[in-house]
Amino acid sequence: MAKEFFLEIGTEEIPSRFIQPALEKMKELFVQLLANGRIASEGDVRVFGTPRRLILTASALDESQADECREVVGPPKKIAYDAEGKPTKAATVFAEKNKIAIEALTFKTTDKGEYVVARIDEKGGDTLLWLAQSMPGYILSIPFPKSMRWMDKDIRFARPIHWVACIYGGETVAFDLGGIKSSNLSRGHRFMSPGAFLVKDFKSYQSQAEPNYIVIDPEVRKQRIVKQTADLATEKGGKVLEDAGLVDEVANLVEYPVPVMGTFSKDFLRVPKEVLITAMREHQRYFSVVDNRGELLPCFITISNTRAEDMEVVRAGNERVLTARLSDAAYFFDHDIQVKLADRVEGLKKVTYQEKLGSVHDKIDRVKKLSIYVAGLFGADANAAERAAHLSKADLTTGVVGEFPKLQGVMGRHYALLTGESPLVADAIAEHYMPRFAGDSLPKTAEGMCVGIADRIDTITGCFSAGLIPSGSEDPYGLRRQSIAILAMLFHKGRGMSLSGLVNEACSAYGLKSGEAKKISADVLDFLRQRLAGILTGEGFRADVVDAALLVNFDDPLIAKEKVKAIDAWRASEDYQPLVTALKRAGNIVPREFGGKVKESLLTEDAEKALFSAFQEIRDRVKDKTEKLDFRGALADIASLRKQVDGFFDKVMVMDKDEAVKNNRLALLAAITGLFYGIADFSRLELSTDKK
Repeated sequence: MAKEFFLEIGTEEIPSRFIQPALEKMKELFVQLLANGRIASEGDVRVFGTPRRLILTASALDESQADECREVVGPPKKIAYDAEGKPTKAATVFAEKNKIAIEALTFKTTDKGEYVVARIDEKGGDTLLWLAQSMPGYILSIPFPKSMRWMDKDIRFARPIHWVACIYGGETVAFDLGGIKSSNLSRGHRFMSPGAFLVKDFKSYQSQAEPNYIVIDPEVRKQRIVKQTADLATEKGGKVLEDAGLVDEVANLVEYPVPVMGTFSKDFLRVPKEVLITAMREHQRYFSVVDNRGELLPCFITISNTRAEDMEVVRAGNERVLTARLSDAAYFFDHDIQVKLADRVEGLKKVTYQEKLGSVHDKIDRVKKLSIYVAGLFGADANAAERAAHLSKADLTTGVVGEFPKLQGVMGRHYALLTGESPLVADAIAEHYMPRFAGDSLPKTAEGMCVGIADRIDTITGCFSAGLIPSGSEDPYGLRRQSIAILAMLFHKGRGMSLSGLVNEACSAYGLKSGEAKKISADVLDFLRQRLAGILTGEGFRADVVDAALLVNFDDPLIAKEKVKAIDAWRASEDYQPLVTALKRAGNIVPREFGGKVKESLLTEDAEKALFSAFQEIRDRVKDKTEKLDFRGALADIASLRKQVDGFFDKVMVMDKDEAVKNNRLALLAAITGLFYGIADFSRLELSTDKK
């Protein structure tokens, strides 16, 4: 008979960022625990959580473990029994270890000989007892980024545990967790309902949670927060600035969300709205309110964890705190604008970029040259790109960016405009940081993209030259992310570019010696190739097709993608598998660098004459189409050789006894495979059409 299981771990406030990962792991570990314990679960396993409690419930666990019959292989028979067939100490120890009579041992023949075997029939135990034994270890196995000990407890958890409610089929699952006794009691909200209440099952728990000011489901708390803040903002004639991340965070900071609307002085609106929004969000976790044009209104919404007797006191307290925060932000801004942005560039000589790569000022000098180079390729305003690069890091020395590092570039744009720089330069300063993360906006201006590409390729090349290369999951300088950003910008804008030219230009800026520059360039290009492969496979292209295309030439990512598309489309044709099979066969016969030339006078077999004739007919056409990037047309022409290639392999012996004839036939195959090698490495293509 199946019975319900309920577990609640009551704690001091757990950091909000710990909660969702812990709940996910909590469920995963419990499902594994049931499987290992041979406990069948007929219903759903669900998890809920607040800052003060982690909850798991399983609607139907069998009341006993499944019976188990298992076979344990022991020592070889010749060791377990002597020549007279009497058991040795090895057999006795093995039988005792597995708790069976020595007479019950049997034998099993394997590839390695005959072994002693113990067959153990284990009857399933009571689930209630099993849970009592398993819960302490299970609870303490829940992982957190950081855990702690407290008082004299010999256990670790995210925060001190105050109570554990654990119930199975209406009965308390009794166990001790570092001196904490499990029970059938839960507790309400820390301030509004601190007393204990009796729990019989999950339904009774749910019915009592809300009256005790607990909203156990994070999703429900999010929904309430979104609605509550929207309603308050509407009263002020505005709307809440969308911030899903803040909603997620705040939902795990409170057990019972209570919205509070506050205001601040309109005088603060002279400060750029990004500064005010960031101050409210980062320091106070407040929601900002904007009008229909997106302009900031002088009010905010906070989510309290307590409904006080006088909410005006709560409102006034939050307003006082925010006024102090915004005053600090305004102070930094007022002092920043007393110095022109251009005058701050010199100070970057004292700011270290990276110990092995010099100062930020050194980096700016390199990025300026690279920006001019990229602007020339894209037809962008080279002067604007160079000026934007010159000023791109100047805001690092400002007070606002020192307080709010996330506003790098954003403040550079504001300060540039305030000190007379052109809007194009100002926009490029802000945009060169885009995209900051996956899914972020991309630069709108060509100049912003030029500086962004220059900045990133300088970082990547510099780190490779300094030996700061990503390994495994370690990538402290975000080089993978920066490589993907470069490629994303090129794809988004549809801009062709020679990656080798870009990397070589970046290497030259570091003054590397020829041999060293060549190696660094090759390593960086391979790094970019791997990122490009990841992007294309992420778009749904087969890994073998991507690999085949990029191994031949990926210098221009847009052209490389067109090759991948062409090969992927060709796979659907009836010629694909037979021709690739033949090409692979040819590739195995002909050395990759074979340089022989076909002599028509040495062609004696009709099949080889036919293949050579067909090859001559399409050779120039394939090369011309490949040069014009008509890869589909080139592949179609190559595929037209299928009949002649099949005939060649059916009727011609390549490895003829006559050395000259043999080399001539190898030269013919090399010429055929060479056509394809101009597009992709066919040896990397899989023959299975359904392989992903």
